[in-house]
Amino acid sequence: MSIREVSRAIARCVDSKVGTLQSGYLAGRASSRASLARLRRLDTAGEASWMSVGEELFADLPSFNLGEETERKELESVRAALQLYAILQQSRKSPVATFPTNSGNAGSFGNACRLYVAASNGDGESGVKRRLSSIEAATDFSGAMVGVRSLVRLIRTAKVKTPIQLDFGLLASDLFENQFEDTRGDVFMRWARDFYKANPKQDGQDAKADRN
Repeated sequence: MSIREVSRAIARCVDSKVGTLQSGYLAGRASSRASLARLRRLDTAGEASWMSVGEELFADLPSFNLGEETERKELESVRAALQLYAILQQSRKSPVATFPTNSGNAGSFGNACRLYVAASNGDGESGVKRRLSSIEAATDFSGAMVGVRSLVRLIRTAKVKTPIQLDFGLLASDLFENQFEDTRGDVFMRWARDFYKANPKQDGQDAKADRN
């Protein structure tokens, strides 16, 4: 099985997990809210443990039998995507996750960064570009995630009528491929394409600043 085939399977798995979490959260289920809170605190010392979030992270994960190192990269990507969803969804009454059936490329990480810049009337562009460059220059997954988390938190602050949405399955796929030399360049090419590609209709409507 190729890296890209594994990547697509990871995307489907994360989309399913995020869909379940999001529907539960928006329905007001206490269990879903508790799951998101644990995911947000996973990296905080003395807070959520791996066992406490095991079901959200590891249940129904596909098995590829490609070796311990590839499995570790798979788990890192899934964990990161679910935690980023938990961060973006926090205290929001509208869905922040979108899915391939209705998003096209609109849910890509590069597009979400572009929408944040549009919502800030361009004021945040230099900071976003700097963070994207730092992700591309990172020499390991942890270093890249510093920039990714920073940008997701920025996206969360966008002054928009409806939240900027991300396809977290696609993001998990990108984070997985970013860990392989043969595919990481394609990840940044797609992010750069979606960041710089003009979409006047979307910028003017979906990411319009809420002045009401």
